[in-house]
Amino acid sequence: MIFSISFLVSLISMPLVRRLCFRLNRVAAPRKDRWHSQPTPTLGGIGMFLAFSVAMLAAVLLGQAEDAWPERWGLLAGAAIMFGMGLYDDFKRIKPPTKLAGQILAATVVIFFGSNTIEFFPWPIANIILTFIWLVGITNAINLLDNMDGLAGGVSLVAAGVLAYFFYQGGDLGLLAPAGALAGAVLGFLVFNFPPAKIFMGDSGSMFLGFTLAALAIARRTQASNVFAVIGVPTLIFLLPILDTTLVTVTRLLRGQSPAQGGTDHTSHRLIAFGLTERQAVLVLYGVALVSGVAAAALEALDYDLSLVLIPLLLIVLALFTGYLGRLKVVTQANGTQGVITRLMADLTYKRRLLEIGLDLMLIGVAYYLAYWTRYGLDMTAQSMALFLRSWPLALGAAYVSYYLIGVYRGVWRYVGFNDLLRYVRGALAAALLTWLATRLIYPGGDFTADVFLLFAVYLLLGLAASRSSFQVLDRLYSFQRGRKGQVNVLICGAEDAGEMALRWVLRDTSMGYYPVAMLDDDAYKWGRSIHGVDVVGGMDCLDEVLDSRDVGGVIVTMPDFLGSEAGKRLLQICKKRDVWVRQLRLAFEPVMDE
Repeated sequence: MIFSISFLVSLISMPLVRRLCFRLNRVAAPRKDRWHSQPTPTLGGIGMFLAFSVAMLAAVLLGQAEDAWPERWGLLAGAAIMFGMGLYDDFKRIKPPTKLAGQILAATVVIFFGSNTIEFFPWPIANIILTFIWLVGITNAINLLDNMDGLAGGVSLVAAGVLAYFFYQGGDLGLLAPAGALAGAVLGFLVFNFPPAKIFMGDSGSMFLGFTLAALAIARRTQASNVFAVIGVPTLIFLLPILDTTLVTVTRLLRGQSPAQGGTDHTSHRLIAFGLTERQAVLVLYGVALVSGVAAAALEALDYDLSLVLIPLLLIVLALFTGYLGRLKVVTQANGTQGVITRLMADLTYKRRLLEIGLDLMLIGVAYYLAYWTRYGLDMTAQSMALFLRSWPLALGAAYVSYYLIGVYRGVWRYVGFNDLLRYVRGALAAALLTWLATRLIYPGGDFTADVFLLFAVYLLLGLAASRSSFQVLDRLYSFQRGRKGQVNVLICGAEDAGEMALRWVLRDTSMGYYPVAMLDDDAYKWGRSIHGVDVVGGMDCLDEVLDSRDVGGVIVTMPDFLGSEAGKRLLQICKKRDVWVRQLRLAFEPVMDE
């Protein structure tokens, strides 16, 4: 009932708000640092807040949530403060320090008058500080996520739906009512905001949504008995905004730009650069938000032992994909000298590989936990968990020492090869051996079995190989996604080592504008086979047929001295007749100094 009321009010009010925006000239004109291409009204937050308020009033009058207003007034008052500040910002720009002060004020109302804090630490003051960081952080994360039509609204709808599920399962009508009202308001707005958008939510909408969702997430009390769920469930619900904010903050600091500066360098924009359409990018991010929301529900519903495997694996996969998107060049480097923070970020992320080491923290922990979990029949007993917790710091230290000594951190992920794989094998075996020796020395009477450390080496090797090769896999997918968009179909003549090098080069560097569609080689053994996913369709006598059937615009010859042969001259004649260009790949070491 509450959801339906909110949805109908939002659906009806959006056209009225659009008219109001045009009258008040509250319309966003297209800009280089924004994604829209048409003048668009910007006060959609008014319609959402109106729908939310009407639905909450109806909840109280209908008695469906008698405690929704009297006992939750702190949460609702904080949301109202945030909406008012966002609305003022839509009309007259507020400076970031003033905006932060208003967010802290709204958070204070929620914490001290709504009695809502994250109960994670044993010290109340630490929980209060963490709650302030959470409320302000998620509010700004949703605000930053509002960078493409339908994105922030859809992700907020998923979050509100997951929270409503939690409240329904727990029988908390006092929180179910605002969650349902918020979901209905966002859904009505999305009808007009899904690409191409007819209205934007503005700061009044994004700040209201972000703050209200963040407050609802910590207002619930987890049903799980483990402390992992206390912070894990809210984090998973808002995992996409958190990752996007982290990506934007780090990459902008590395470019010497302010994280608060607008731009087209968010996760959504990078997916466009990856080759997706605007709608596809938005739908993919909806999927990510839904998967992380389901993972949040699974964290409480699944067995605790299983959740310790699945949740970190999800975080690792999404962190790898986010890291890969961060490599895509969607904006140019900022001009000017680098500041202290920029130099520090560059040093930490590249020279000292802090991000890579942080990822390995999760990988090592998951690998070591999997070793115990599988060794004891996918069931962590109290004894096996105790052994794991006692020895995990030793495994972590042993793995890092092994990685450093063997040179795991010297490799470049984009160019991982066979030699790197051998290095990973040595690193995994050395880590397992060092862990086994350390446990024998420190816990001589412990019940540590050798098969656990063998399994640790296997899982560690799989984690290293999968994580380090992930960028190459995504590079191939990136090349496939962008392959036919404005690129020339090319035929590669020669499937020997030079041909393979040329193919790999073309696949990796999409800026050349080439898309390999086939390879030719006179070696009949190669016919019908493929190299890096490109088929060797036959010999040089198939040239005419391939040029016609594959719509070839260019030919790359990789065989030395081929163009001087009779077959090469015939190739040039055929290509000239068909207006197909021909290029020769030359690989040679030219002397620049005599011995």
